[in-house]
Amino acid sequence: MLFSLAMHQAYVREYHEISNKGLLLKLTALPGVILFALTGLILFFLPLRLSQWVFDISSLKLDLLVIIGLFFSFLINILTHVLRMQERGIAFSIAEVMPRISYLLFVVAVVIFFHGRSFEDLVLSNIVALSVTLVALIYLVRMDVREALLAGYDKKRMKEMLAFSLPLVVGSLAYWALTTMDRFFLRALSGFDELALYAVTVSIASVAAVLSTIFSNLWHPLVYRWISEGIRIEKVQAVIDYTFLGVLAVWSLAGAFSWVISFLLPGEYAKIQYLIVACIAMPLMYMLSEATVIGVGITRRSLFSMLASVMALLANLILNFLLIPKLGAAGAAIASALSFAIFFIIRTEASCYVWKSIRRGGIYVLLFFYFMLTLVFALQGIKSTLTASILWVALFLLSSLIYHERVMCAISFAKGKVKKNVDHL
Repeated sequence: MLFSLAMHQAYVREYHEISNKGLLLKLTALPGVILFALTGLILFFLPLRLSQWVFDISSLKLDLLVIIGLFFSFLINILTHVLRMQERGIAFSIAEVMPRISYLLFVVAVVIFFHGRSFEDLVLSNIVALSVTLVALIYLVRMDVREALLAGYDKKRMKEMLAFSLPLVVGSLAYWALTTMDRFFLRALSGFDELALYAVTVSIASVAAVLSTIFSNLWHPLVYRWISEGIRIEKVQAVIDYTFLGVLAVWSLAGAFSWVISFLLPGEYAKIQYLIVACIAMPLMYMLSEATVIGVGITRRSLFSMLASVMALLANLILNFLLIPKLGAAGAAIASALSFAIFFIIRTEASCYVWKSIRRGGIYVLLFFYFMLTLVFALQGIKSTLTASILWVALFLLSSLIYHERVMCAISFAKGKVKKNVDHL
């Protein structure tokens, strides 16, 4: 987060605005490269070991490996965004999973073929995996890298990109704290049993985070291309409405079928079926906010994104402090869910303020009912699984009735797709 200076987000924003893609790539990478060089020199002359701080092991070799690993990760992050903006979906997907697959293969190779294995071998396996990924990425975007190396320098454009990206660094750090703070509070104020319960629940709920990541990767390049071509607000409104319906569908399914979890996990994790809905609400709120916040990116008013993260973080801090001592894991889940609701509202209102107003009254009303049912559920206020399932289904049917025009369009579109595939067969 720190070394990238969030310049990859500036790259995404400016991609369709600048014809010289090589220059854009160079401007994106240059600040981070300079920052890495300066940091490396400072660490070299300071009487401290980075490895001692990170691993509690004093080793110059580990110092170098950590710096190299961070630098490779920094370059990989930038180059994957080149593939993303070029809409090379398969190559982008491969680049996303390659570090993990390569790491697994190298660790297995070390275990099988080497004796006297050490912690340094584990770290080295990680670096080798990153190296393989970086080399593959450089090959995939070799023409873009060549253009970047040969490109000149645009001081004015660099200032504009930094003005957009730097507030996002603060916002990213605040968002990271927002998503991790609850564990620290649980450990300090409630104990390891509640921490374990909450950690498992969040891990299961992270499936919804995959949907959020996929949506963000597709939505931002698409909408910025629309902006460069000229866009009607109705088109953005349609995407927001369909995204909202998708969010509510996943939310309702999680609530209606949460009882299944009790059959899959040991008895001591039975409370997860009540916490899972609140934990799923977090990534779903983030995904919906990615759709509604687009005006902030379009107008380059990234300070509002930072404001949303910081305000949600403060709300999470207060709510965790108040709720966890009394409610444990349920308090952490409720605090995080409400904090993400605040995050969503601030991002949405900021986008409407700096760009164009969207229809959001229906969204807020339905989210109010969904959060009320989620809070009651997290507090185990509904013991009957049948009653809970009926309430979740009824709430989604109400939502579908309010957005019936969008629902009918989606059904017609799906029928057309099916008919086309059947005719093709």
